[in-house]
Amino acid sequence: MSSVDVTFSMQSVPSFFGAPIGDIEDLSEEKIAVAGLFCDHFSAGEPGARYAARQLRYASLPLLTHGPNISPPKNIIDVGELNVFPIEPHKTQSILKEQSLRIHQTGAKLLALGGDYSLIPALVSGQLEARPGDCLNIIRISRNLDAAEISNSQKKPLNRSCATRQLSEYCGGSKSIMLLGVSDSSTLEEFEYLADSFIRSAQQLSASLSGLTEQILDVSPDKNVSFYLSVDIDVLALPSIRSNSPYLGTGLTPKQLTSLILELGKLPIIGADVTGYIPDLDISGSTASVTVAEIVRSVIETMSQESTLCR
Repeated sequence: MSSVDVTFSMQSVPSFFGAPIGDIEDLSEEKIAVAGLFCDHFSAGEPGARYAARQLRYASLPLLTHGPNISPPKNIIDVGELNVFPIEPHKTQSILKEQSLRIHQTGAKLLALGGDYSLIPALVSGQLEARPGDCLNIIRISRNLDAAEISNSQKKPLNRSCATRQLSEYCGGSKSIMLLGVSDSSTLEEFEYLADSFIRSAQQLSASLSGLTEQILDVSPDKNVSFYLSVDIDVLALPSIRSNSPYLGTGLTPKQLTSLILELGKLPIIGADVTGYIPDLDISGSTASVTVAEIVRSVIETMSQESTLCR
């Protein structure tokens, strides 16, 4: 039996980066509540992202990611899985908004991991209700715009294809949306809707990140603004993201994505998510899972930074 096997057998309840396990009552300002999203039923994409949080708990254990002498982030609390009702979209939307509201009312920040991007507008809605005086902009890192027209919100209140448009409406219009890493595969109608948004392709970001955060702040309608960061693993463009295969895509490399996320730490990030990862369900943490765990760690670091550009 290897040393890794022994460690896993002795740790009955793994948590994100070995962080303390707690509840809303344990949260306060300066804390980051890290929660899993066990739901991927409302996306048009391939199912399996609901297992990401479970896998990232194993893959982010310090022994796998950094070695036994590296301490986990000290400001995070693993609050478990957010409650969802996978076949009841209206109920899921309502309860996610309520849970987000309660978490942000403590003064803590929420980082949601795994699951489906269609769930994120509900979390942002709760955050906005908890901070009614805030001007909130959305930074979305993804290959996809997801700004299709909202056809019938009563029948389909949770829908990935129009989630960015929902976020735009919650936050005051398309000028509040910053889209990074996009490809040209989206429809013309989506680009037209986002004509006033800040958009940078993966190719532009790969060339240089110099001045990016200053440019984002310059186009923000309100200079006293906070930001929500949404990261979709699809921006890596890895056809084999569920395996140990090497990088093959045309989007950002994992190193470029991590550098981008850390650059955004100059801005006040008050909420975040990492979605879109469909893991292999191995217990030891595949190369892909450990890579995504490192990306999540960069998001935690970014959320923990003190903004140097505003506020």
